[in-house]
Amino acid sequence: MKVSNLLLSAIVLGSLATTNTVALAEEAITTNDTSASGQVVANEGNVNTESTETTSSSVMSETPAPAETNPSTDPSAGQTIEQSTEQTTESATQEPAQSEEAASETPANAETAEEITNQLEDGQTITHTHQADLSQFNTNVYARSAFAARSTNSQQAFIDSIASTAQSLASANDLYASVMIAQAIVESGWGNSTLASAPNYNLFGIKGSYNGQSVTMPTSEYVNGEWITVNAAFRKYPSYKESLQDNVTVLKTTSFQSGVYYYSGAWKSNTKSYKDATAWLTGRYATAPNYGSTLNNVIETYNLTQYDTATPAATSPMYRLYNRHTGEHFYTLNAGEKNYLPTVGWKYEGVAWQAPNSGSPVYRMYNPYSGDHHYTMAQSEINFLKKLGWRYEGLSFYSGGSKPIYRLFNPNEKTGTHHYTLSASERDWLTPMGWRYEGIGFYGN
Repeated sequence: MKVSNLLLSAIVLGSLATTNTVALAEEAITTNDTSASGQVVANEGNVNTESTETTSSSVMSETPAPAETNPSTDPSAGQTIEQSTEQTTESATQEPAQSEEAASETPANAETAEEITNQLEDGQTITHTHQADLSQFNTNVYARSAFAARSTNSQQAFIDSIASTAQSLASANDLYASVMIAQAIVESGWGNSTLASAPNYNLFGIKGSYNGQSVTMPTSEYVNGEWITVNAAFRKYPSYKESLQDNVTVLKTTSFQSGVYYYSGAWKSNTKSYKDATAWLTGRYATAPNYGSTLNNVIETYNLTQYDTATPAATSPMYRLYNRHTGEHFYTLNAGEKNYLPTVGWKYEGVAWQAPNSGSPVYRMYNPYSGDHHYTMAQSEINFLKKLGWRYEGLSFYSGGSKPIYRLFNPNEKTGTHHYTLSASERDWLTPMGWRYEGIGFYGN
C-alpha cells in the first residue's frame, strides 16, 4: 500500500514538473520576443535622440587601455592616430553604466572620439574625429527591416538635405554617394551632434578653421597616460556642402607617399561595389573593425545605393591654347578668352578635358614678369608663388571625375614651365625630352 502511494505521488510530481517546465519555456520565449522587440525600439530611440557629440558606447570601445601609448603612428603610412574625447556644451543623453576600469580612465560625462590626421598631397593636414556610437547602427537583418519601417521623418529629412550635394560631389570625384551619405549619418548621429548642427554644419568632426571660421569646444585628450581637458577649434562651415567637400578632399588627396593615395581603394574606379569601398575605409579612415559593416548596414537599411545611379555631374569644356613664341600652354573655361587669344597670336588646340561644374577648386596664378600661368589646388603653393611676385587670379576651374590630368614640369624653360594633359601618351612622349613628370595634378572627364 505504501509502495502504491509512493508511486502515485511520484507520478503526480513528475506531471507537475513537466507542466512547470513547459510554462517556464513558454515564458522564456515570450520574454525573449519582448526583449528583441524592445531592442528595435531602443535602437530607433537612439537614432532620434538629440545627442551632442558621441554616445558612450563608442567611448567604451575606443578608450585606450592604460598600457597603450597615445598618440600612436601607423608605420606603413605615417598616419597619426590619436585618442581624444569631446565634451559638449549642451545636455548629453543618459549614458549606459560603465565599468570601474573605464570610468577611471575617462573624465566624468566625457565622450571619446578617435582622431586621425591625414597628410594631403599639397602639404597640408586635415584631422577628422569620430563622434558617433557605431553600436546604434549595427543591427541584425530582421531588426534592420523593422528599424527602416519605423524610420522617422527627421532621418529622411537629413538624408534629403545632403543627398543632392553628395550625388554631385561623388559623381565628379569618382566616389560612392551611398558611402558618403552613410559616413555623414554615422559620424554626425543623423546631423544631431552639436558640431553638425547649425550654425556649425561640421559633419565629420574636422578640426581647424574654414575660411577663418571655427567653433571652440572642450576636448579631453589622452596624453602621457592620463586624460587632460583642452579647448580645440573645429571647422565651422556655412552649409553641409562645404563639409562634404572637405571629406572629398580627404578621400581624394590624402597621400603619405608621392603619387600614392591613401584612400584610392575607396574610389569607384578601383572597386566593384560600395562594399569594397567601405572595406578599404576600415582601418584607415577609422580604426574600428566594424566601421565598414556599420556603413553597409546604414546603406542597406535606407537604400542609399539609389543615390549611386545619379545623373552624371554637369561638366564644361576646358579649352587649351598654345603660344609658339613663349612655349606656354594656356587652359581656360572662358569662351571669351578662348576666342580672344587667337587674335593675338595664340593657337587654339581644342578641348583639353571636361571639367566638372563643382568639385575641388583649382586656382590660377599669373607671373607678370614672364607672362606665365600656373594652376594649383594647393594653398601652400599659392602662398609661396605670391612671395615670388606671382599674381593670384582666383578660381580657374574644378577638379573632379575619374580621369587623371597629368602634370609635367620643364626645368629648362622660363615660361610654359608646367604642362597639363589628359593624354598618357603625351605624358610619356614629353618625359624623354626633358620634362619631369610630377604626378596627377587634377581630375576631369
